[in-house]
Amino acid sequence: MTTPKKRRIPLASGQPLPKKAKNSTFDETHIQAAIDAVAYIDLTNETDDIDMQPRDWDASYRGNSGIRSETQSAGTAAAPPAGVYDTCFGLLCMQAISSRRERVPLECTPAALRFEGKVVRIDLNANHDSIAVLVSETLSHLVTEFAVTLTATVCGKRQESNAPNGVMGRMFLSLRIIVYGFMQQKDAVADTLAEGNLFLQHPGETEFDRSVKYVNPQYLLGPGQELPRVEELSVSTCCAPHGPHSAQVRGPLSEIEVNQVQQIFDTAATSNEVTSLPQVSSRIVTELKRHQVEALAMMIEKEEGTHEQGHFPSIWKAYRTAGGRITYQNIVTELFETSPPDPLGGGILADEMGLGKTLSSLSLVCHHLDQMDQTAHLSQKTPRTTLIVTPKSTIYGWQKQISNHILPERIRWLTYYGPNRQEDSGEMGQFDIVLTTYDTLRSEEIRKGPLFKNKWARVILDEAHKIRNRNSRIFRAVRVLDSQRRWCLTGTPIQNCIDDFGALLSFIQTPSLRTKESFDAFIARPVKEKKKNSIEMLRKVVAATCLRRTKNNYSSQLNLPRKKEMVEYVTMEGDDRELYEFFKRFSFLTAGGDNTPNGRPATNILVLISMLRLICDHGEALLTDAALRAWKGRDEKLLTWKTLQSNVKQCVSCCCDVEGVVGELVHEELSCGHVFCDSCVAKSQNSDSQRSCRLCGTVDVRSPSFRSEPSSQAGPSNPMRLRLPPSAKLEAIVRNISQRQEHSKSSKAVIFSYWTKMLDLIGNALHERGWVFQRIDGQSSLTQRKGALEKFGNDSKCNIILASIGAAGEGIDLTSASSVHIVEPHWNPMAESQAVDRVHRIGQKQDVEVVRYVVKDSIEEYVRWVQYHKLQLIKESLSASDQKIDVTEVRWKKLLEFLE
Repeated sequence: MTTPKKRRIPLASGQPLPKKAKNSTFDETHIQAAIDAVAYIDLTNETDDIDMQPRDWDASYRGNSGIRSETQSAGTAAAPPAGVYDTCFGLLCMQAISSRRERVPLECTPAALRFEGKVVRIDLNANHDSIAVLVSETLSHLVTEFAVTLTATVCGKRQESNAPNGVMGRMFLSLRIIVYGFMQQKDAVADTLAEGNLFLQHPGETEFDRSVKYVNPQYLLGPGQELPRVEELSVSTCCAPHGPHSAQVRGPLSEIEVNQVQQIFDTAATSNEVTSLPQVSSRIVTELKRHQVEALAMMIEKEEGTHEQGHFPSIWKAYRTAGGRITYQNIVTELFETSPPDPLGGGILADEMGLGKTLSSLSLVCHHLDQMDQTAHLSQKTPRTTLIVTPKSTIYGWQKQISNHILPERIRWLTYYGPNRQEDSGEMGQFDIVLTTYDTLRSEEIRKGPLFKNKWARVILDEAHKIRNRNSRIFRAVRVLDSQRRWCLTGTPIQNCIDDFGALLSFIQTPSLRTKESFDAFIARPVKEKKKNSIEMLRKVVAATCLRRTKNNYSSQLNLPRKKEMVEYVTMEGDDRELYEFFKRFSFLTAGGDNTPNGRPATNILVLISMLRLICDHGEALLTDAALRAWKGRDEKLLTWKTLQSNVKQCVSCCCDVEGVVGELVHEELSCGHVFCDSCVAKSQNSDSQRSCRLCGTVDVRSPSFRSEPSSQAGPSNPMRLRLPPSAKLEAIVRNISQRQEHSKSSKAVIFSYWTKMLDLIGNALHERGWVFQRIDGQSSLTQRKGALEKFGNDSKCNIILASIGAAGEGIDLTSASSVHIVEPHWNPMAESQAVDRVHRIGQKQDVEVVRYVVKDSIEEYVRWVQYHKLQLIKESLSASDQKIDVTEVRWKKLLEFLE
């Protein structure tokens, strides 16, 4: 190969090449040679092989210490090891130089940065195969002098070439570098970059590690101002605006798209007529319903690897050739195998809540134990123990189910949780089941504790959607557990992103779909681009890996008691109505309904809607002092956004709404006053009773009796408000419970509320009447939760339990109750349904009455309308695939109607 004549070219940054410095080994000639080494390589004999295996090469550069992290998918945040940084400083948009046109990716792809003095090589794999290079003295100085972490993506979509057509020449590639570091060094980092004429931009929402705070030290702020949330900033993008790749594949689905995918699960992943059902183990004392035995049959079939004449669809399809030989075709890649493939060894049991996934899973464990006992000669070689990983909230439910469903003398099980857990990993092999939590698993993964030293017969993930974020430490932890059999239990395999499903497939090690890159290529991208047969391919993969049944499909087999649902409309009068109208008018003007120039500040409107909902619950009692001052003085000028937002709590770590807008998120308010969402506070949890604030370091120690009795419950910020007259809604709740208890003294009731402070007020009203009750919410520890559920279920004097909607989403069996009271409508109708399903489910012996409370002529009627609209979209989603429905616009117009 003839190397073209070298000529001097400008740097990627646009600066002239620096002259040789004293004592420098990297002079201009060396730099040019580095560029040429990348730009002119003979590729004649190189071929590209399709490799669908994981690529565990480095995708980030760690200044000073040289720590590197595993690769991340294109367009998503890289995640170096914990403790490497505490802040994201922003994005550097640069250009790199290359002439290897054949190797240049056409969408944002993770790349590794390799520093050789001022020369920065951009590698796409672990073999130091450079595709581009840039020269930057500033970057070199940055990684040498500061504890920074750099993650990078490279993209050739908008490549610029300086060569004539048909001639191999150098091209400029887009290089996006995310800069992480420590807050204490932010100013020095900013100065260093500025001296080199490098300026930090805002990264995209999914482009950086959202577990740390984003602080751009070069962003100009006025006195007292704070950096806006990244969602509210104008960000620099690469692929998203220019094509259907990268960010669009990885971004959240629209509401219609989520419903379409959910319908595929509901319709494609149902069991066939199973002609031969397995014998349930004699260890199980509970009679399984037919659909539970069908689930057991599916789980046994997947673990044994039946590819021919199976009752359930498989990733592999068997064909017999003319010569009588059997070959196996992968339904995803359509490639053939001549020998029987390894069994999938697991799958996803995605039955709707309340259909008994736990019992089917325990039956699988017992079936395995029976087989082990029958083949004693294999027992020493084959692992016996099943590891079950659950959220903290569901571990008590599993303990109870094991005790209720399995003969105690025929099962040995261990709960591996809490500060006093046994550290001897050798003893775990003596048990049939080990129960643990995601938080325990996450903490043990850091130090490679006992859970990672054992080989497990199988791993079962309860509420498996907890691992849907591939960048999370939990996802990385469960992936490296040593087991060939892997199961996911979840009623919500898709939440808002198609890769939620992809993460589950990665965990169960689905052939050809183990990596995000392969899932994007075969499933996510074709679905997003509406490629022909893409939905059918998704349907096949769902059917081959997942079993899902809904209550509607199996209602006749379940024989559940009747469920009567009703809406009680409450009239708001007097001062409460006047208060409501005051804030309603301000909301209407802010929404632009009176031709004001405010535009459509959606976040602000949500805050106002939340305030109106609070007023519907209990008038003045749930508002802040600042909001009340504006009301008392009838002065709208006092309604600053700081005043309004004080009614809606936000996580100080990740800035998500923890109460009042999102609703599904439980939260923690520490003694220092800082508020964290559940996922953030878990990262700093030292034990069941001790947490440290990630912001200020304050250690928060809880009393074991916290919230176990009404007297210790935290009320509104002003205790005087507990003595305010009850609202019309609270009076209606108390009246209905009284009437029901007069009819039946043993009747038990569950009261669900969206707002924990409303639970405080309800609890105070119940306490004044001498009623014994329990309470669980997002702040309840495992011990408190277990005690509350046991007392409610077993104590005849305790007939009421209060629960937040978020806390009711997982791991609660409330079948001892026969009435459900939903204090206010929830934005997500499925969240309400899940709460009701905690009462109306398998094991319920009584008819169930559900009462929903709605204030007439209020914003709550709009929330009810949104619920109806969402349910209609779900029903119509498969037929609406080609319709351009602007859901936001429709709901906005309806909101203005309710605010007029």
